[in-house]
This record gives sequence, structure tokens and C-alpha cells, in this order.
Amino acid sequence: MPDVLLTIGNQQWGGWKRYRIGLGMQQLAGSFELQLTERWAGQASRREIPEGAPCTLHYDGELLITGYIDRVSPSYDANSHSVSVSGRDKTADLVDCSAPPMQFIGRGLVDVARELCAPFGIAVIDQAGANAPFRSLKPNDGESVFEMLDQAARIRGVLLVTDGCGNLIITRAGQYRAHDALVLGENILQASGNRDRTDVFSQYSLKGQAAGSDDFFGEQAASVLARSRDSRVTRHRPLTLIADGPIDGKAARDQVTWERNVRWGRSQSVSYTLAGYRQSNGEIWRANSLVPVYDAYQYLRGAERLVTEVAYQLDDQGERCELTVMPKEAFALVPQPEPEATDAWY
Repeated sequence: MPDVLLTIGNQQWGGWKRYRIGLGMQQLAGSFELQLTERWAGQASRREIPEGAPCTLHYDGELLITGYIDRVSPSYDANSHSVSVSGRDKTADLVDCSAPPMQFIGRGLVDVARELCAPFGIAVIDQAGANAPFRSLKPNDGESVFEMLDQAARIRGVLLVTDGCGNLIITRAGQYRAHDALVLGENILQASGNRDRTDVFSQYSLKGQAAGSDDFFGEQAASVLARSRDSRVTRHRPLTLIADGPIDGKAARDQVTWERNVRWGRSQSVSYTLAGYRQSNGEIWRANSLVPVYDAYQYLRGAERLVTEVAYQLDDQGERCELTVMPKEAFALVPQPEPEATDAWY
């Protein structure tokens, strides 16, 4: 069984009864929930775990989370005592905290992210070359730092994730490749699929307005319409979408194609329980990795899938590793048009 060590200052905690460590592409911050005995063997004094304390979490020697303790919940009676501890990566502060009321003119995503993340002690690593300048960036009322940066990242067609070291990573889907395939009867112990077409349609139409010009009656706006068909849906299921702001023909075509691909990709989710938490080359399973899947029950015969979530878990059912995979299209973002620049506000 792998060692799971929570380090706070110069103290290390182990001896878990239960744990769940969750990492994924749909949550900016990795998280953990641990239940442990409050006393170590042979010790008469309790060890105190302060909520809010900086911490790191290692799984079999691999650093998975660098962040803070969120919650400590002691439980005890006349015969036993234990404590449950949960925490998240440093990037959780970007999700929780409000963005400052400031406007960035002519700055790129990487530069803006570094300025906003600096007060939180979070470094920004750009793997996508996503620092083309924006005309203007500013938060909406009540937006968190992450919400503001995520909106800007979508305009540039990139993703925001964390790396377990407390850094914010600007990247794209499928940045890594798994060494092993997922194979039913070999490393797949259990699986459950969720092929759900509730939000999938046969044809997508996008309506919007482009700024007028002399060719379009002076200042009068011109209607933009783009369509994309999904041949995998054979019955008549049309969906019309309205663009959030001014958009040109190319951007409309890109956006409606993205809508089709993402809806299909996220409708084809499969969760796998694996025989081990490491691959044959010794690497642990990680999110944002592309992996071939051989699973006849899910109609997958070597199809490439994106690992979107990884969970390392110990409970009454034993120790295990769980992966969630989807088609890469589920996170294949395309650049979106920039919103119109407006005056700064304070």
C-alpha cells in the first residue's frame, strides 16, 4: 500500500484509515479528504493540526498537492478518537477570492495572471504561448480571480490547471501521453459509463451581430449565422444559440463547431477503477494525459481518450485508483472573439 503523507511544518502525518485525493481538469485546485488516528503508536500526546496551515501532500513519494488545510473535524468518544482533515491546492484561493477592480489595457493573459496571482504566492507557468495582448481585460462585479482568468483563457483557447506544486499552469488539452493503455481484463478492474445525449443535438446554429460598416448600411449591425451538423445524432434535434457579443463569420463558425464537439465529448464519459496506481514505467496516472482504451463494453477498440480526473482512494473497499476519461473534444477549446473594450472603472 502506498504511503500518504501530509506535511505541516516539520511534522508528517500518516496512518490513514481513509483518504481520497482528487485531481482533475474540471476543478482548478486539487483536493484531499483524510481520516486519521489522532495519536501515533507509542505517543501519549496529541498532535494538533491547525486549520489554515500551509501543507503538502505526498502519495507514495509523489507530490500531488501544495496548499492549505481547509477544515479539521475531530471526533471522539470514551473509547476512540480520530480526526478528519481536508484541504486544497494553493490555487483554491483564486477560486474563492474576488478579483481586484482594475482594468488591464494591452496586456496578455500570462502577464495579467502573474500580476493577479502574485499576492497569493502562486507562480504562473505558460505551456501554451498564450500571451497575445488583449485590448482590455477587467473583472465583472463579484467575479473571482479564477472566473476572470478563465474567461480570458477561453478567449485564447487555453485551459487553466494546477500542477500539484501550487502553480497555475496555462496549457491545452492532451499535454501529456500515458505510457500504458487502458485494457479490459488487464489493468481495468471495474468500469461505469455515462453515455448521455441529453445535451447533444443534430444541428447547431449560432446567431449574432457583427459591427456594421459601409457595406452594411453604415452603423447598422449585420446578422451572422453559422451552422454545424453532428452526423452521430440521426434524429432531428436542432439547437439555436445566441452569441454573447459582436462576432464575425469565422468566429461564429469556430464557436458553433466548438459547441458541437464539447457537447459530444462530455456526453461520452467513462470511469475506470484500475489494478494499480502506477503505470508499467513507474509513472503514476495523471490528468490531462491521452490514453488508448480497449474496452468492448464501451465500444472502444484502441480509441484515444483524455484522462480528465484522477482519484486515489482508500476506504472500506480497499485502496484503488479511479480515472475518468472523455474524448479530447470535451476540452478542445477554440479561441473566442474578444469582448468590446470599455472605459476603466474603480
